[in-house]
Amino acid sequence: MDGMLIFLVLFKLVVSLVLAVFNFRVNRNTIYLSGVLVVIALFGLLHYSIFASESPTMLIFMGVYSIPTYYLVGPFLYFYFRSTLLDSSKIYPIDYLHYLPFFIALINVFPSYLRPWNEALDLANQILADPNYLKTLNLGWIYPSNFNMIGRPIFMLVYVILIIKMYREHSNELYRNALPDSHRILMKKWLMLLLTVVSFAALSYLAGAIVFMNTPHIPKQTVMHSPLTLIVLICFLMIPLLIVIFPQVLYGIPIVKKKRKSFDHFLNAAEIYKYVNKSDDPLKEDALRILDSIHEEKWYLDPEFNVDILASKLELPKHHIYYCFNYIIKWKFTSLRSQLRIEYAKNLLSSNQEMDLELVAQQSGYSSVQSFNRAFVEEEGINIYEYVIKIKKR
Repeated sequence: MDGMLIFLVLFKLVVSLVLAVFNFRVNRNTIYLSGVLVVIALFGLLHYSIFASESPTMLIFMGVYSIPTYYLVGPFLYFYFRSTLLDSSKIYPIDYLHYLPFFIALINVFPSYLRPWNEALDLANQILADPNYLKTLNLGWIYPSNFNMIGRPIFMLVYVILIIKMYREHSNELYRNALPDSHRILMKKWLMLLLTVVSFAALSYLAGAIVFMNTPHIPKQTVMHSPLTLIVLICFLMIPLLIVIFPQVLYGIPIVKKKRKSFDHFLNAAEIYKYVNKSDDPLKEDALRILDSIHEEKWYLDPEFNVDILASKLELPKHHIYYCFNYIIKWKFTSLRSQLRIEYAKNLLSSNQEMDLELVAQQSGYSSVQSFNRAFVEEEGINIYEYVIKIKKR
């Protein structure tokens, strides 16, 4: 059981790190899911530090200093569900009220941060010798410390209820783009399974906490090997396993199942529409809007122009934009941007062959002549200086 708990913690930390690093730029909703996994991993370390570890230092950090973080799992899970349902990671001022329990817990445990280290070690050793000491321990400014044992799972269950209510109100938002049924079914399965697992974990954790609080002198091994502890461990292990089973959901709607085609072909930016118009993808209109806006507004002339800016200007989720380029437009964003810039530069030089190249570079969206020349060589096969000589000879 001890080894399984450590494996669970490490597995969750690895999965959460992978989510945060590789998916945040595409789908920011996954940062909330990463947060859920991290807090659950800390739950595991807390349980291990009290009932299995012999390290007072570990107990101080997991059982005292980290107490406020355990109240973040509910808000993170709530924001993940909302962001997924509404396909938006926007945060509103009122959302910060969800972090109020975290700050209350932080204030409550604050005296422990000021406690001399030797006193903290003595207290940790007392708990390690007999975890039943936690039942009467009170180190808080606002509420008794032992309330955290039942307060954490109760808080999670409150958020489960809030999420169910939100899902009932906004589940139709998930399908507002008339996406294929396969997308809807997969996302619905994922969200319902995730919520079910969290609910079982919270209920089992609460039942275990109540049993512990009301059973006099319960041994460590009894807690570690109880069926309720096993249920909690299995539920917490299932969450990263579900992510492995449903990896497509990490990128949000639309769900990508088809293989992306190669970008080796060369396309003319002016003719790209014919590829998009042939598509029957539900996000075809978004792809056309992206192309129209880039061409008409000439945002590519801004040296800082990138997918983040495009998403902000069009108020589209970034993962929608990546999807449109990869599976509908079938061309890289950077390739389209580069070709449009070079075409613009060529038009400038056609109208004024004596125009300073540094000015041409700046007006075409490049920060320097060097970067302009590198892009020109990639697009035209010759450098900008050779091109100027060539057009002057015409």
